Amino acid sequence: MRAIAAKVQVQIAGVLGLNLTLGIARFAYTPMLPLMQAQAELASDQGAWLAGINYLGYFGGALIAASTSGMVLKDRLYRIGICVAVLSTIGMALTTDWRLWAAFRFVAGLSSAAGLLLGSGLILNWLLRHHHKSELGLHFSGIGLGIFASALVADLMKTPLDWQAQWLGFSLLGLALAVPAWILFPRPENTAFTISGQPLENRPPSSLFLRLFLAAYFCAGTGYVVSATFIVSIVE
Repeated sequence: MRAIAAKVQVQIAGVLGLNLTLGIARFAYTPMLPLMQAQAELASDQGAWLAGINYLGYFGGALIAASTSGMVLKDRLYRIGICVAVLSTIGMALTTDWRLWAAFRFVAGLSSAAGLLLGSGLILNWLLRHHHKSELGLHFSGIGLGIFASALVADLMKTPLDWQAQWLGFSLLGLALAVPAWILFPRPENTAFTISGQPLENRPPSSLFLRLFLAAYFCAGTGYVVSATFIVSIVE
């Protein structure tokens, strides 16, 4: 029972982390874009640039994650990403300077990479180290749940609150997610053994699989970014 409880705690921490770093820090911008265009005088080309800069930040974060070794350092960067996700969301409400918005969207992209890449890797390592199946399906549900939650919250806030108040509302929600995501997330063990003392095996896929997977992932990303970011503006 204790092992099951620990696994549930870790899964909850991972889902909450993705709710924050992807659902809010990255995708709250989608329902906010039409409102910012209407109330904050955000031009269409500026809105597109902000989205692109956010993805540039994610790309930079992915490169950092790929070049980072050591569980302790990965955990530290992940937790920095949790904090940055909240701060970048607050920052969107505190200015009307497009250049500052661009900076906040860039660092929000960095936090998204921390949540998705570093957080997922740390949880997978924890599962393997504690002799659980290497399954992350439940963990990745945090992305969809986060996007759904951000859309729902935006819909609830749209009538009584202006764009700045709504960004602050997202910030409060992000803070409420960040606290348990931080506390429940397990600290890593930087050893090459499982909790029972067995060697932690590393069995990477073949180079052919990796090339095909990278190509498929690139195409999937290209296909979804436009619709995922601009669907609300398109509907409006």
